[in-house]
Amino acid sequence: MVNRLFALAVGAACAIALAQFPEFAQQYSQRLGGRLDELRGFAERFDADAARAGLTREQGLAEFAKPGSTFLRDRGDDAAFMIHRFEAFQATKTALDTAAPMERLAVFVRTYDREVGRAAFADFRPAVPATIEGAVHAGAGFVIGVALASLIFGAGRRRVGAWLGGRSHPPAATGA
Repeated sequence: MVNRLFALAVGAACAIALAQFPEFAQQYSQRLGGRLDELRGFAERFDADAARAGLTREQGLAEFAKPGSTFLRDRGDDAAFMIHRFEAFQATKTALDTAAPMERLAVFVRTYDREVGRAAFADFRPAVPATIEGAVHAGAGFVIGVALASLIFGAGRRRVGAWLGGRSHPPAATGA
């Protein structure tokens, strides 16, 4: 009885936690979009400066690597890093925006940026899931939580089987 109540509590906690994913993903995407806008401006200014000098982006970056100035080489490394981040954020934002609602979790995990995630989490406020996606995540979280709690505190497969409608113990032998 206590194990079953504990499993229900863990399931409910996991349901609530996983149901927050769609809202967190939205806030993460907004944060990512803000960073992308800032980096886009940097990349566009860099490309315009390079074009005025008759250079491509790659040629402009190569100019920084020429011998002579540690300062210019360091600035070039910084510019290359910013442009690389811009390209990575652009690909991530496109992937998140074009993913189907139930694919978004996989895309999020695959493309997660720790810095953006920390910033989004710092401002994140849980929300009641009011979408089908949120409800599906809540249901999945509940099932995962109950299964984990049953496996950890129950008798393994027998307990999970009991939750799924099976028997937790073999039938008692009947005497004649």
